[in-house]
Amino acid sequence: MGKSAFLRCLLACALSAYAVGCKEDDGDAPAAGTGATAGTGSTAGTGGGGMAQAGTGGTGSMAMEDPPNSDCPMNIGPLMGKYAPKGACCYRTSNSGRIDPKAAMRKHEFRLNYFLLINHKKTISPDVLGQAQRDRAENEEQSLLFRFEMPQMDGKVANGDGQVTLGGGRYNCDGTYSFYGDTAAPAMGGSGKPDRWMAPTLKAKVDASKMDKDRVKILFKESLPLKNRESYIPYLDAATMYALDWEGQSMGFDILEWPTAEENTNCVGKRADSLTWKPGGKTKSFARLDLNGKDVLNALGVTFCQLMAFGTAGSKLDCLTTPRCEPGSSGCMWQRLPDSLCPTTDDDKGKWACHLGTDTNPDNPKSNCSKDVPTNVDPDNGGTVEGQCCDPMGMDKSLPACNAWINVNDFVAGAVEITEKRSNELQKSCKM
Repeated sequence: MGKSAFLRCLLACALSAYAVGCKEDDGDAPAAGTGATAGTGSTAGTGGGGMAQAGTGGTGSMAMEDPPNSDCPMNIGPLMGKYAPKGACCYRTSNSGRIDPKAAMRKHEFRLNYFLLINHKKTISPDVLGQAQRDRAENEEQSLLFRFEMPQMDGKVANGDGQVTLGGGRYNCDGTYSFYGDTAAPAMGGSGKPDRWMAPTLKAKVDASKMDKDRVKILFKESLPLKNRESYIPYLDAATMYALDWEGQSMGFDILEWPTAEENTNCVGKRADSLTWKPGGKTKSFARLDLNGKDVLNALGVTFCQLMAFGTAGSKLDCLTTPRCEPGSSGCMWQRLPDSLCPTTDDDKGKWACHLGTDTNPDNPKSNCSKDVPTNVDPDNGGTVEGQCCDPMGMDKSLPACNAWINVNDFVAGAVEITEKRSNELQKSCKM
């Protein structure tokens, strides 16, 4: 019997145990007779999943775990017990089951089990390079972690002050995850700063009436210093036992779509079948040319800047010095011109953040910029635009040259347990 078939047999046994009422010692298994079916959950099809008591708000012992889902990726354990992948989105352990309804605050913790760049189809086509992106997440080679801390009353989310922590982290091989700490990054690479992988924690305002990304809102002035922080995400090389491959630099990370109703307490999106994810949300971030032109991706032999500009054919081209030209024109090697503007000076970083500056690339969201430098870019104080527009070709004397790309990603988020202590050690291989 092959390894995959053997693991499926293990999961089948686990599902049988749930069906006949076997219960784990830690009390996370659902009670007998719930009729829960692997991979469906009580809210399957909605992108929710993960609670036999959906709609209760996760009231402590009333909220129960789904059984293991045999459609989930099956090469990284544990595959049985408390941290087995389960529910519609392959969450490790439910948020709903860890909520204390009597507490003043609650935590919703997620890991992005699927994270796919969707708006660079000419150079980073999901059809060509998408599988490599999916493999990184499915093999626990990289983790993007989200933690939302919200006030609650009578076991329900309430209006008030909360916190958000978003950023890179690692899998601990035991079913739990950790954010990277302030000395995790090595001296060589990236900016050289040891805290460049550390996920920031931001104050937020919580509006319990909202069921979208605006339920937990970070105010512009609060977020601006960290939006403009030059953050780095490590990408690991499984072929060399998870040594550091390259670092992707980004600025201005933000959530575009995130359903936040009670049925999404454990899952945003789902695993549609044994090979396919169905996204439930979107994010955006920005990649500056100058900060993504150093580290070479081992598997492709190009930097991320070269990849975004020229595709894999750009191994001998410099994205900073190669003259910009209209993609598709005779002799032009550019496949995608920069489309965004990021601040580079301390003065600008105190006024505005990275933003889309042109509508020349058709697979982007619509830009919201002005030809002249706006006097107010703070949306919380009535600002109506994100910043000044930019020129992709760098030839318009009245506009700055675009110096970055916007990156839009689809994602599936599954509930996980994130340790309170951050890790300053690089992710290890968790291969079975």
